[in-house]
Amino acid sequence: HPAVGPSLTSCLKVVDPETGRSCAEVQFRPLELVRSLATWHIRGQKSYRYVCVGTAQLTEQGDMQDSVQQQQATGGRLVIYNLKPVKRKSRSRLALSPEVDRMAAVSSAGAPGYELKYVWESDRSGPVSALASLGDAYLVVAVGARCVVLKLDVVQKRLIECCECPLRFAAVSLDICGHDIVVGSTREAVNVLRFTAAEGDSGCDKLEPVYSARFGANTADARFLAADLVAGVDHSGFVFVAGLPVKSAEFGLDFALGMHLGTECTRLRVGQMVQRLDLPEHVLAWSRSANDSSDNRSAGCIVISTLSGGMWTIARISDDAFALLRRLELAMLAMPPLHPARPLFAASGSINRARNTSRIQPTGIVDGSLSATFVQHLTTAERIEVVDSSPDLMQAALAVAERSILGPCPAAPDPHTTAAEFVARLVHDLSRVSIC
Repeated sequence: HPAVGPSLTSCLKVVDPETGRSCAEVQFRPLELVRSLATWHIRGQKSYRYVCVGTAQLTEQGDMQDSVQQQQATGGRLVIYNLKPVKRKSRSRLALSPEVDRMAAVSSAGAPGYELKYVWESDRSGPVSALASLGDAYLVVAVGARCVVLKLDVVQKRLIECCECPLRFAAVSLDICGHDIVVGSTREAVNVLRFTAAEGDSGCDKLEPVYSARFGANTADARFLAADLVAGVDHSGFVFVAGLPVKSAEFGLDFALGMHLGTECTRLRVGQMVQRLDLPEHVLAWSRSANDSSDNRSAGCIVISTLSGGMWTIARISDDAFALLRRLELAMLAMPPLHPARPLFAASGSINRARNTSRIQPTGIVDGSLSATFVQHLTTAERIEVVDSSPDLMQAALAVAERSILGPCPAAPDPHTTAAEFVARLVHDLSRVSIC
């Protein structure tokens, strides 16, 4: 985190998540800010856990109102530490890296037994904006509009550059699935690069572009959802999912879905914020297949953080659930102005979440916050009014109820009540996957 003082700088802390106490701390040089962070696990006869840090070296102290991106940087560094457990003594311990680095790793007395040991560093020509480990032997580094692959030389105990790939615009994020690397860039949304390791002593490692998005976005973060799907979010809050083309000869990514959140976003991750042993019936794995739920590891949510401190979650649902919730959304938006089911703000509902500066419209997404209103704020009579206002909604609800393991409510006296109660149960069940 940046430290505010006479000179802007950063420090790296290892914190115990249970107690919040600091286990170890590294102070960086004045005007040197951390821009990226990644862990690298190397497993063999002995396992090593490294913390890789990318920094930007500013030329001078700017106005404190300016963001880090607005201040000029002359270069950066890649610094690697070994995160290792130590036997804690009763008194404080001080572990210093070489004096020329002006860094210190400080461990608190009585804190959990870990320390950051300085291992290696490399000066780069620009800020190190993103890092990602590629197996046990490679580390991918984004420096400006270049992606560089560093290879671990076990004999010399150092990292050497083995290949690189130029980009059209500066990279801001990296994520790896197998040998494919998705790169989020400042203007070109996402690119997918492919790394090919050398075969034999005479071969050479290769890093080459294979796919690129057909649309532009000032990407804040991008991740793999599955081997054939990538997700990203730009700074203005536009969320998109794109698939690798089915035909191998094509270069452009296929746009799958998109939605504008209407707030500035910072990070995107994939997973569940609460560990669950089971998943709702209509939640599916992220893949190009229409109803594939075989891989529960990829059946979690897209979790997006915003600059204002909010969290958004997006889950993939079945075709039946999507069609039903879309009809529910349209029915609620069509209710009279003073009806409790109708939202007060015009931006509610996926059909209103368009991206004003682009031809890209909301595709394949329903607004879960609007669906939640149906369960949380409407009485049984008001739910029945919404269902009765749309014959398509009632027919779809009854049809899905017959095929669902939830089944229709046995105590419902008529089809109208059956449809309304099933929709409420479905929305409540789907909300379990995104509860923080």
